[in-house]
Amino acid sequence: MGDREFWVKLWQDARENSPLTRRRCRSEKEMVENWSRRASWFARRTSNGRGQVRRKMVLDMLEREGALGPEVKVLDIGAGPGNYAIPVARLCEQVTALEPAAGMVKILKDRARAGQVENITIIQRTWQEVEVEKDGLAGRFDLVFASMTPGVRDPETLQKMLAASRKFCYLSAFSGQRWEKAHRDLWRRFFGEDIGDNPGDIIYPFGLLYAMGYRPKLNFFTINRVDEEPVGKAVENLARFFWSYMDITPELRRTIEHYVKEHAENGVFRQETTFCTGMMLWRVDEIFT
Repeated sequence: MGDREFWVKLWQDARENSPLTRRRCRSEKEMVENWSRRASWFARRTSNGRGQVRRKMVLDMLEREGALGPEVKVLDIGAGPGNYAIPVARLCEQVTALEPAAGMVKILKDRARAGQVENITIIQRTWQEVEVEKDGLAGRFDLVFASMTPGVRDPETLQKMLAASRKFCYLSAFSGQRWEKAHRDLWRRFFGEDIGDNPGDIIYPFGLLYAMGYRPKLNFFTINRVDEEPVGKAVENLARFFWSYMDITPELRRTIEHYVKEHAENGVFRQETTFCTGMMLWRVDEIFT
């Protein structure tokens, strides 16, 4: 088995054997509708100072490496509410923003209008639904960009990134454990097993790309996040997470509420977590064999 096949199998096995994949009980359509409902929450959560620092770091890197500039055409996979699409559009010729969730698309359009950004084209589809050749996207972009998106999640969706680019690709994903203690504790309580490793870890696409002859530049960014929420809000957010894996019955909600209250102080549920994300940039026109 060659290196490439090794990494393809490793990534596929990580996905198939992950409790997170195995126990998911919602369809792709339901997941997209859920993201649509949560669009305002997500836009607020990612607009804070920490998000701005991270965005500046990514954009600075892309400019420094020559991946962004006035004549560059960009495809943004999983564009969300436009966290990157809008600042990128100000630095390049054209952005094609791929985003399936209607709620996200509405915020993206509103933000573009408010910022007088007119060089963004929106495609409201998932990356899984896109057929690069058939849809005329093959080799059309100088930069194919995917930041922390479930759109690129296996060897097939990574291969589509390569096919759409004529020069650069950028991909970011979590490195190592991504779930807070509450998620891990409640997962064990509900399912009697560990939540497992992250099947979307940056190591899988990095290893596969390396085996294919690409040489991605990989930077790590560590985030120490402190979340403080009223009990009701914390219960709601945890219930939303577990909704992907089970029906939220009154009994189950009570279990979540009991956990949150047990770990709250003066009605505030506090979680401190350290996450690491990997940010990877590579050229598709440079292969080392």
